[in-house]
Amino acid sequence: MSTNVLAFRRSGFTLVRFKGIPVTLGYTWLLLAALVVAVYAPIVQRSVPGLSAVASLLVAALFAVTLLVSVFLHELGHALVSLRAGIGVRQINLDALGGFTEMEREASRPGTAAAIALAGPAVSAVLGVLGLLGLFATSAGSLAWQLCFQICVANLLVAVYNLLPGLPLDGGKALQAGIWAATGDRWTGYRYAGWAGRVVAVATVAAGLWLYAANWFSMIGIILLLFVSFELWRGASSAIRASRMGPRVKALDAAALARPVALVPAEATLGEALSAASGREIVAVADRPVGVLDRTAADAVPPGQVAAMPLSGLLKSAEQIPGIGAELKGQALVDAIGKSGAERFFVVDEGRLTGLLYTADVVKALR
Repeated sequence: MSTNVLAFRRSGFTLVRFKGIPVTLGYTWLLLAALVVAVYAPIVQRSVPGLSAVASLLVAALFAVTLLVSVFLHELGHALVSLRAGIGVRQINLDALGGFTEMEREASRPGTAAAIALAGPAVSAVLGVLGLLGLFATSAGSLAWQLCFQICVANLLVAVYNLLPGLPLDGGKALQAGIWAATGDRWTGYRYAGWAGRVVAVATVAAGLWLYAANWFSMIGIILLLFVSFELWRGASSAIRASRMGPRVKALDAAALARPVALVPAEATLGEALSAASGREIVAVADRPVGVLDRTAADAVPPGQVAAMPLSGLLKSAEQIPGIGAELKGQALVDAIGKSGAERFFVVDEGRLTGLLYTADVVKALR
């Protein structure tokens, strides 16, 4: 999914935090909720004899909230399995298109990736079955029966549709994991599951147009379905583009990408540090690294003051700079960077600080 699409889907506000994970409600969901109330309230009033217009609106609003809770539980399934696998979750986003869970990094094994992907549809399936049981426990045509019916249908449809084998759907993620397990190459999985996702997007459009022609879908419904199909196509296309990064990811090498460093005493002057560095990154050390020279601040020092300027006042603290092994390569390096989320890392080779690796340099190598 592209950065612009992610920014659009992230627009909203934090609704609640679960286990420290922010759950964001997108502004687009508010539009969907209004649409659900407007469309569903008249249906409720026709289906339940004697129900007032106001009560019908309240029931429709309750159904919209129930849908939101169902989507949240679906995404929570992904999040909990991810956390159990040791993969952090940055955020759960809920919006008009459903929801998505942002994880800190990708799973390192196909089995883990498949388990995370299938957890969401499993939760939706359980909710759908509970709604189905509710149908047998309530009187047909009653208000409670109507709610159970909607919960049953909505969740089972979400479960079945999400299991379709094409990215970015959960079934596509499971397919990608299966191909990864069979071939040993996650990128091959992205390519085939991405193309399958494009097929699903086109099939969704075709099915929607057929349902509309058969008067089973309203114009509003077909517009929403077209929008969903468009996002599916974009997500599938992103997966196909990602598959082309495979050779570049495999070529990543922490030691090769790291910028060489000059280790200078923390009490040195800027002039002494620049003289010793010869263009290398400057790391001030005492018993351990205490800071990295801020080049912007150093460039702002008047030339006549460089020789005597204390280095200590021009350092960015090393406390927030994690260390990684010089032996890290390929996907292991990507995973380490993703897990940390830091902008730069000390590269350590057999206990020696040998370089400074910037996340931006890794991203550049992948382009």
